[in-house]
Amino acid sequence: MSDPRPVKVLTIGPAPLSAHSRGGMASVLTLMAAHPDPRVSIRVVPTYADHGRFRRTLLGVRGMMLASALIVCGRVDVLHVHLAHGGSVVRKSLPLAVARLRGTATIVHEHSYDFAGWFDGLPRVVQALVRRAVRADRWLVLATRHVDEFGSRLAMDVERIRVLHNPVVAPAVPASSVSSDDVVRAVSLGRLGHRKGSYDVVAAVALLAADVRSHLHVVLAGDGEVDEVRAAVRAAGVDDVVEVRGWQSPVERDLLMRTSQVFLLPSYEEGLPMAMLEAMAHGLAPVVSPVGGIPNVVGDGVEGLLVAPGDVAALSDAMRRMVVDVELRRSIATAAQVRSRAFDVSHWYDDLTELWLSLDATRRRVRQRR
Repeated sequence: MSDPRPVKVLTIGPAPLSAHSRGGMASVLTLMAAHPDPRVSIRVVPTYADHGRFRRTLLGVRGMMLASALIVCGRVDVLHVHLAHGGSVVRKSLPLAVARLRGTATIVHEHSYDFAGWFDGLPRVVQALVRRAVRADRWLVLATRHVDEFGSRLAMDVERIRVLHNPVVAPAVPASSVSSDDVVRAVSLGRLGHRKGSYDVVAAVALLAADVRSHLHVVLAGDGEVDEVRAAVRAAGVDDVVEVRGWQSPVERDLLMRTSQVFLLPSYEEGLPMAMLEAMAHGLAPVVSPVGGIPNVVGDGVEGLLVAPGDVAALSDAMRRMVVDVELRRSIATAAQVRSRAFDVSHWYDDLTELWLSLDATRRRVRQRR
């Protein structure tokens, strides 16, 4: 007879979504904590939040020690680690080491937008330490191109690595691809700054002809370089078109999505941006860069318009097309929304459940043979 006890999953990473924990990793962890399947029991131990240095360090140390203690005491069947790069590797190394010693199943869920660049810049001796620190039974990556990228650098069998795209929750009220007042509303969500292409959006708007700009309103919303981006908007003379807001709550974000038609994210580096998937699910037409996992999701001219990072002229032309060509905008928005269904959170939950149950079953068989 099967064991009715749920598999105990400990997941560690950034704190769930709050004023002090933002971004894609926090969104993923929040959804994971709400996993509805009764066959698994999820416990979250945060190791990072956007506090000052002292509180951030204290949270990291506390999370490392608590996670390790739970593993030692046998209260964890599967350790699921959310990893970026840099300090994130340090914070996850102790619980992973304890789990390997204890014989607990381990998963590393990679979210970094530039793990390879960070890793390649390390001295060889530190690279060797990182390889040991992040060893796990399974690695989850956001895009197919990451399989070989991580496998080669970390000397891992690629059979241990699988792609798990970020999930999206379908909105109750999708946006309309056609504006009711002849003004196309475009939105960009995330950490404002160079990496996300925020300044390129400002420069691209400045290149638009006056008659196009008069039918466009752009909202750049997020944390990061908010004041600097506002200054760039003023300097470019486009403050009549571009509005810069701070970080949006989930309610504010959803309202912004519902009242927009175009999503802008001309990033230089990405994993697989949650904001883009959410925008597609709302029915927005994406204008994005072909970086990270984005090309796995968006086909140029089908589910979005792809522009090379830093190509301001191409970005401006893509925005112009979204404004003047209603049929293009509508067809892309429809295709993007259909494509987003493949990333519905219900499929993601099913994939995670299968992975957790199979790893736990494998570990049980190993222990029984000893």
